[in-house]
Amino acid sequence: MSVATRAAMPGVVASSRAMHELLPLVLRLAETRSPVLVEGESGTGKDLVAHWLHYGGPRGEGPFIKVHCPSIPGELLESELFGHERGAFTDARHAKAGKIEMAAGGTVYFDQIQDLAPPMQAKLLRVVEERRFERVGGTRTIDVDVRFVASSNVDLAEAVRGGRFREDLYHRLNVVPLRLPPLRNRREDILPLAESFLARERERGTSEASGFAPEAAELLKGYLWPGNVRELRSVVERAAILTARGEVTPTALPPQVLEQPATLWAGRDRRPTLKDVELAYIRYVLDAVQGNQTRAAGVLGISRKALWEKRRRYGIS
Repeated sequence: MSVATRAAMPGVVASSRAMHELLPLVLRLAETRSPVLVEGESGTGKDLVAHWLHYGGPRGEGPFIKVHCPSIPGELLESELFGHERGAFTDARHAKAGKIEMAAGGTVYFDQIQDLAPPMQAKLLRVVEERRFERVGGTRTIDVDVRFVASSNVDLAEAVRGGRFREDLYHRLNVVPLRLPPLRNRREDILPLAESFLARERERGTSEASGFAPEAAELLKGYLWPGNVRELRSVVERAAILTARGEVTPTALPPQVLEQPATLWAGRDRRPTLKDVELAYIRYVLDAVQGNQTRAAGVLGISRKALWEKRRRYGIS
């Protein structure tokens, strides 16, 4: 990674080719006003990228307003986004600016935009295209200078095909796509990230652990990390609590990291068959993603129907 990239993104840890190709693009996009859609599995760092897009460009001195779409009730969302005028509804005793208006000169970030209801998608499309809107109960059109960033932990193109997301809004947001790879696809980053999280725990006084023993490091690099970077951070925090000093050993790692397919055959008196390996790996993946069929199929690289067939064949409940 270049010195310029590290300077613009303080604290970034990335050794993989995928991230080396992605981060310079993030910096170029930060200099623009174009909408950006950031896609990736939960825990891959979409919020962090949204912050880089804002603070790494000319809008960094302006406000950064986050809208967590799933947490705002549908009946309140329009008022939260666009604001309202006095008397627009019961208890609207005073006029109030919405989040988009509050973000003027900066960025408004729609986290998990796939959960935005269809009527609100239509209203948002107009604002993204025209940079203007009216408050709830108002007639005055308000022009706003704001940059739009959105994130999704599902494939929005698939949501469009399924009729769950507006195609026109998708194309307006997806000017330059940013897709964050899951941690299992950039294994070169696992140990550097783990070391950085452990260093943070030392700074906090949680532990004096000096690093990871070779056996523990191999287990970290071999695990699938269905929760991605967020899960890795939690595992390292746990390991730091259990390791007062010295190196982190496998005994400080949680069961899901220890019980990997590569370790399932330790001490067995025969070599596993191909069926044994496939059965163990499917069970391991299903356990790692807590039974989520869509995520398990994605990790295995097969369709949900194919996963169902394999579960039926092997009798996996």
